Amino acid sequence: GHSYTGNPLACASAIANLNIFKKEKTLEKLQSKIKILSGELEKFKILPWVGDIRQCGFIAGIELIKDKNTKALFKITDKIGVKICLEARKHKLLIRPLGDIIVIVPPLAIEISQLRYMLKVIYKSIVKVCSK
Repeated sequence: GHSYTGNPLACASAIANLNIFKKEKTLEKLQSKIKILSGELEKFKILPWVGDIRQCGFIAGIELIKDKNTKALFKITDKIGVKICLEARKHKLLIRPLGDIIVIVPPLAIEISQLRYMLKVIYKSIVKVCSK
């Protein structure tokens, strides 16, 4: 979501959170989950509909394309990203697309088993939707 840039209350909250991050060493503790996310995302690269995977820390995006060899994109009217997210919902996973990019922003407190489940559901949802 948006931070409502410049709002004094939002800024005070952000500063308080940064202090908690520093005190609890949140980013240091997150490194093992970041490595797991990277490792699991490697499996997606073999899929013929994955054009690119971008990751920055604990955030990632999976770009979907119609054909890896020709770099052909899906038609915008296909709404592939939306369809994949709807398929994931059937497995109790709420994710969102930005067009044909599946956005992955797990909560920092996610358990490793939940992280693996999330990625497994996304993988299977991509295969199911794009195989049609």
